[in-house]
Amino acid sequence: MNIFFSIIIPVYNSQKYFSNCLKSVISQNFSNYEIIIIDDASKDKSKKIYKSYSKNSSKIKIVKNKKNLGVSISRNKGIKKSSGKYIIFLDSDDVLLAGCLKKIHQHIESTNSNIIILRHNELKNIYNNSIIRASEIKGFFKNSYSKEKIQPINLIENFKLFNPLCYNFAINKDFILKNKIFFEDIRMHEDHLFVSRLLYCREKVTNPGITTHARRSTSLESLGRTVGFEVCVSCVKNLFFYKKDYKKIKLKKTEKKFFFENLNFFTKKFFLNLLICSRKDLLNLSKIIEKKYPSVQIYLNKTIKLEKNFDIKNSNLKNWDIIKEYILKKIDKELSLSKEQKINIFCSSAYSKICIKLLNNNFSLKINSVFDNNNDFQNQNIENIKIKSIKKYNNNKIVFLVCNPNNYDFKNIKKQLKKLKILNNKIIKFDILKYYQNLIVKKNENNTLL
Repeated sequence: MNIFFSIIIPVYNSQKYFSNCLKSVISQNFSNYEIIIIDDASKDKSKKIYKSYSKNSSKIKIVKNKKNLGVSISRNKGIKKSSGKYIIFLDSDDVLLAGCLKKIHQHIESTNSNIIILRHNELKNIYNNSIIRASEIKGFFKNSYSKEKIQPINLIENFKLFNPLCYNFAINKDFILKNKIFFEDIRMHEDHLFVSRLLYCREKVTNPGITTHARRSTSLESLGRTVGFEVCVSCVKNLFFYKKDYKKIKLKKTEKKFFFENLNFFTKKFFLNLLICSRKDLLNLSKIIEKKYPSVQIYLNKTIKLEKNFDIKNSNLKNWDIIKEYILKKIDKELSLSKEQKINIFCSSAYSKICIKLLNNNFSLKINSVFDNNNDFQNQNIENIKIKSIKKYNNNKIVFLVCNPNNYDFKNIKKQLKKLKILNNKIIKFDILKYYQNLIVKKNENNTLL
C-alpha cells in the first residue's frame, strides 16, 4: 500500500516534550502514514526517545545531521526522504490532535486538493489542556470553511497580522517538487518565505476548518522569541530572497500588497534587533551583508532616511550608530525617567526582551518586576527577571512600561492597570517602532526602493 501522509519532524534537544509529540502521531486512528525524524545533531536525550519508539514502529524513519543545520535544511531533507503522497509538518514540541489524519484523508479523497488549509490550537504547559487564542485566529485565514477551491491569498483576513506557519497546510508532495517549494537556509522566521512561495503558485486550496495541530508557544526560550544578532541575520536572508522572488515572479496587485507587508515586517524586525546587538555582532553582521547580501545593504540604506548614505564598500557601523543614537535620544526624552528610578514591565514577548535589553544596556533604571496576563508565563524568567501575575499588585507609585506596540492591546492593558489604581501618568506605552517609522522613507506603489 502506498503511503499517504509523511509527517516531517525536525528534532533538536527536544527531550522535554518529544515523547508527547510522537505519541500524538502513533495514537492516530489512521494508519497509512510515516514519520520522518530529522535529528539535527541533538545533544540531549532526544535520540534515546526516538530510538525507543522506532523499535516498536516500522513507520519511523530517522535522518541524522552530522552537525546542527537548522530547521529549514532539516525539513528539506525530510521532504526529499519522504514517500508519502502528502506532507504534513510537525514541530518536536507540538502534537497532532486525535483523529486529525483520518479527517484530512477523508477531505482529500473527496476534493483531490493539492493544498489543504489546517487550523491549530495553542497548548498550555500541561499537555492535555489546549486552548485557541484569538490573536492567532485573527492572524490566519478567514473562517470561510468549504470544500470549494479558492485562492488562499484571498482568504487572508489581515496581511499585517498574518502569521505564516508551514504546519497550517497539508501539501501534495508532487506539487512541492514540481514547483520547487523548499525552505531556504534560514534559522528563524523561515516559514514566511515558504508559505509566500506556496501562495505565489496561485494553486486553489480547500479550507475545511479541521483543527489538526496543538502548538506549544509558551516557552520564552523558543526560537520564535530569540532576539539580537541571529534574528538580524535571518531578517537579512529573508529580505534577500523576497527581493529575489519579486524580480522573478510577476505579482498581481493583491500579491504585491502581501509581498510588501512581509518586506516591511523583516525590515522593522531587523532594525529593532539591531538596537541590542553588541559592537562585535554589528561588525560580523556588516561582513555577512557586504560579502553575501550586498543588494540588501543597498535596500536597507535606501529604506532608512539618514543625513548621508554610507558607501557600500565600507562598514555599516557608522550608519547603525546614528540610528541607535537617534532612537535612544527619543526614548530618553519621552520617558523622562530619573536615574535609578524603578520601573515595571508589562508583557513578556520577544519585543519585551528587546525593550528590557535596551533599557538595561543604555539607561540607569532598575526593572522592578515583569508582569503578564498569560498564566503559562508565570514564574518563568525573561532576561533573568521572574514573570509575575498582575492580579494582586497594589503599588501605584512605580511606572509601568507596557511593551506592546499594538494599540488595541495597550488600551485593554491600560484599563486593567487603572482598575488596580495605577495612575494614568504612570502607564506608558513603550513603542520603539514609532521612532523607527520616523526614519522610514515613504515608498510609492511601484516601490522604487527595490
